[in-house]
Amino acid sequence: MKPQMGNSNLQIEGFMNNGQAVNMTAAGWINEPKEMKGSPEAMAAIEQIQSLMLQHRLVVSFQVRAKQGDDPTQWPKIGSWTMFPNQREQQQQQAPQQQQQAQQQWQQPQQQSAPWRS
Repeated sequence: MKPQMGNSNLQIEGFMNNGQAVNMTAAGWINEPKEMKGSPEAMAAIEQIQSLMLQHRLVVSFQVRAKQGDDPTQWPKIGSWTMFPNQREQQQQQAPQQQQQAQQQWQQPQQQSAPWRS
């Protein structure tokens, strides 16, 4: 199954190769619980979530911190990134030009600072 979310251009702070930041890609899936694996209701819910994300331009942001010491507010941030909803396969086949335009629009918010960054 194709991932519902992705980011084809991310970098994790401090992850370097010969002094240069490494470009990475990330993929994300919305998963149903094991006891509902393959159920039509769960699949419909997953499709609805993805559709809502696309319709309202919602993204999911992640932040990873290293657990060092007892105070979580002092844990150093390793990285953060945003996951963008992918077009469903059917939509991709119907409108590749619209997808390119949407990706360009999605990249604009990516340049802005996340609210947790100081």
